[in-house]
Amino acid sequence: MRKTYGAEYPHTLSALLSRSGRSPAAPAVTDASGTLSRRDFQDSVLRAAAGLRAADIGPSDRVALWLPNGTDYLAAIFACARLGALAIHINTRFRAAEVGNLLRRSGAVALVTEWGFAPVDFPEIFSSLPAEDRAALRCVLGRPVSLNVTELAGLPVLPRESAAADAGPDEATGATACLTFTTSGTTSGPKLVLHDQQTIAGHAADVARRIGLDAADAVLLAAVPFCGTFGNAATMAAVAGGTHIVCLPQFDGEAAAALIRHHRVTHLIGGDDMFGRIAAASSGRPFDSVRFSGFAAFHSTAAASIAAAEAAGMQPRGLYGSSEVQALFSIAGGRNRLLGGGVPVSDQARLEIRDPDSGKTLPAGASGELWIDAPSRFVEYLDNPSATQRAIDADGVFRTGDLARLSDAGFVYEARIGDAMRLGGFLVSPEEIEAVIQAQPGVAGVQVVAAARAQGDPVPVAFVRLSAGAVLRETALRAHCLQQLARFKVPERIVVVEDFPTVDSPNGAKVQKVRLREMAEVLLREQRQDKSSVIRAG
Repeated sequence: MRKTYGAEYPHTLSALLSRSGRSPAAPAVTDASGTLSRRDFQDSVLRAAAGLRAADIGPSDRVALWLPNGTDYLAAIFACARLGALAIHINTRFRAAEVGNLLRRSGAVALVTEWGFAPVDFPEIFSSLPAEDRAALRCVLGRPVSLNVTELAGLPVLPRESAAADAGPDEATGATACLTFTTSGTTSGPKLVLHDQQTIAGHAADVARRIGLDAADAVLLAAVPFCGTFGNAATMAAVAGGTHIVCLPQFDGEAAAALIRHHRVTHLIGGDDMFGRIAAASSGRPFDSVRFSGFAAFHSTAAASIAAAEAAGMQPRGLYGSSEVQALFSIAGGRNRLLGGGVPVSDQARLEIRDPDSGKTLPAGASGELWIDAPSRFVEYLDNPSATQRAIDADGVFRTGDLARLSDAGFVYEARIGDAMRLGGFLVSPEEIEAVIQAQPGVAGVQVVAAARAQGDPVPVAFVRLSAGAVLRETALRAHCLQQLARFKVPERIVVVEDFPTVDSPNGAKVQKVRLREMAEVLLREQRQDKSSVIRAG
């Protein structure tokens, strides 16, 4: 049975929005259109709820939100919650096939979207969808007044807000379905991860308390899309703490650096690449207002990006999270502060490491699969009971699919189980091998996977991106690995690629390890390349 938050926690998003003791005149949200006070933002939520209600949206209806970060998107999240509607978040990076698939699978009856967002023409993409992908939709809500648009792909276009803030009664309870995140699908097909309102609101309160978003001068840079768990969890925590939220609709290192300095940003959350790009835009001047930044490592260049962020005064700390238990589930500290994992933000969370094959509980220090029992855990995979049953055991404990080990500082995340390699009888994290290769001059990025040979045990294969003009010999790289690693960890092949296959997620592009394993197995079957050959960039 899933743990739940106690009575001292907010149990709905409406309660989350009203819990802070800040002045109604205090700044709440800033985007390109300006800054709204707490009072004005709450009025915006009521107008958005009234607009949804006028479109005949009510409890249990599914509403797709396809918007860039900004006041309108944030207001739509709280408006859906007030009506008891389920928000289906759509990644702004998604295009026709992905959007159509998500609309069809979710059964959304309304789409809230944007006109005039330069990087992505949402209406044009929507209009290109096959009719069957839009079959459940009754209307589109937006701000197309200046374009005089009343219809899109045969559907009526209605105003996103009502001029009168007649939102009607608050329909929400803690158990009301709140939102879905879309999994990245890097190891299997994407799933819709359903959370109820108490899960989102309670976790937000825990995060705000843990990282200081309830401080009077706290300011969050919302640089990660609200549609994913990293952007959502951080922003909900900022709402819980009454924090000023500064929105960045499309990430740009220079723009982020300028916003940090102008608004005296104290908190930021994101992927390692984001921190590297902000650091590169620092012009050698530390960001002296930042006192907490949390990152998730998605790239083999993470160490260099985070070192640059440290030098720029951003004080980065490793995070752990997932769509299923939410981002900022745990925060690393002490000597492990730059590793994924750490101590859960909830005092109720319980961790267990089990052998992936036998299910036997393992002692501290042993690597195995991480299982989590926590109140931030999702309810189910939407309309997918078989996947839910595989992920949650009879006691309500979530099987993460992540390789980790318990430590005196909580736990340390090592890799996805699907990415971890069984080499020489041992479970090996690819990051251990990647770090050795990444340290070599001329290496811009590296990914290591295990591939099966025609005979014998699986062997590691490395794919390398080189810096412009760099020239390296595969034999030299393998010789270096032999000096640094046990023989069974040395890549059988080290092959240059122009880029890694990726899939877009709300938190950034993630490398498709499945595709790399397929490529590696082809290489081993062919065995055609001369290992003394030169590998070069470009």
